[in-house]
Amino acid sequence: MTSRKNIFKLRLINALVFIVLFYIQYNGIFSIKIAQANPLLCIAFLVTMCMFCSELTSTITGLVLGIFIDTVTATPPGFNALLLMVLGLAVSLIVKHLFNNNIFSAIALCTMCATIYYLLRWLLHFAFVSSVAENLTYLLQIALPSVLYTVVFAVPFYYFQKALHKKFYK
Repeated sequence: MTSRKNIFKLRLINALVFIVLFYIQYNGIFSIKIAQANPLLCIAFLVTMCMFCSELTSTITGLVLGIFIDTVTATPPGFNALLLMVLGLAVSLIVKHLFNNNIFSAIALCTMCATIYYLLRWLLHFAFVSSVAENLTYLLQIALPSVLYTVVFAVPFYYFQKALHKKFYK
């Protein structure tokens, strides 16, 4: 049985990493874009963290992270909070009941979550107010490269979470 102190340390480390990733992603000083592709660092970290957490922890983490992201993005209020809450819960359940907890699952789940995020964002922002050419431009030049760029970060985040899990859940 893991002590409360170890669980607190693990959650504190994850919270600090989320704060750093949030700062890197949403400030004006650092730019991690490649062309028009912008990775979703927080979503990649959320996916890999949820692979090792309970359903409740995953849901609450997704909700809190989504609330923080909603404060700085131009999405409809509550969009990120609701979506990340559902994605966190879904990842936790999928890993628990369908997938093995390995790097290939992390890549697949990160791809799925980033794709869902960008498709829903496209539906709410671009699909009905833009021309076909603008929609295709967004999907092929922004959304697809951003999904692939996000998945690249899932690999180091997965191994980081795995090492944390081994250290604190001996």
